[in-house]
Amino acid sequence: MTVLGAGVAWANPGGGCSGYLVSAGTTALLLECGPGTLGRLRALHDPGQLDAIIISHLHADHLLDLVPFRYGVKYGGLSDGRRPCLLVPPGGAGFLEGLGHALDGPRFFADVFDLAEYDPSATLTLGAMTVQFRAVQHYVPSYAMRITAGRTLAFSADAAPCDALIEHATGADVLLCESALRHLGEDQPDPARRGHLIPAEAGTIATRAGVGRLLITHAPLDPADPDRVAREARAAFAGPVERVIDGKTYLI
Repeated sequence: MTVLGAGVAWANPGGGCSGYLVSAGTTALLLECGPGTLGRLRALHDPGQLDAIIISHLHADHLLDLVPFRYGVKYGGLSDGRRPCLLVPPGGAGFLEGLGHALDGPRFFADVFDLAEYDPSATLTLGAMTVQFRAVQHYVPSYAMRITAGRTLAFSADAAPCDALIEHATGADVLLCESALRHLGEDQPDPARRGHLIPAEAGTIATRAGVGRLLITHAPLDPADPDRVAREARAAFAGPVERVIDGKTYLI
């Protein structure tokens, strides 16, 4: 897995918003396509050779680079004439139609991508990988992913503390988990209305799920204390913990 962007809704210095290139053998998936991630993807992998682009939820920091991706496919030859497979959550096709209409017409995305809404209850087989989804608690419908190709990567998407995320990550070799909050005061006071995690909560989820390793992402960088996120997660998880770095590749 190569991190194309690990920032929150505003990118960290020198980085991008959410985006991850996950590959196994000749199979390659792009999870999320947030601002600043397409250029990094192009430096590492031919966008036309992606097996799928998968979006977890319909927030701008997870999908806005679909706009330059679309222009690159239509005008820049990024896909060698292929229609890239774009998989979005339920309701995503209508959302993109509305966004496209605001930009340049309602079929802005559908005329270029092979666009489909995934069924969160189904298991997708994409080349060497399988992908399973689970609805998790967020401000809008959001779907964690469990990607398996011999070993298993669980990806939290954007999520608040919830049993669904623990269950979906159980036994995974690696949990790639968001930690967008610096403290609980940044989220809703009502637990049922929360949408993000603090690092200690990510560590607790990793412990309860029994994962092998915890990678923290979607976290704001504190230049004065860059290890803070991982340190706070380690207080709740005894296994290996690391805050991911934009541009770095991790073996699952």
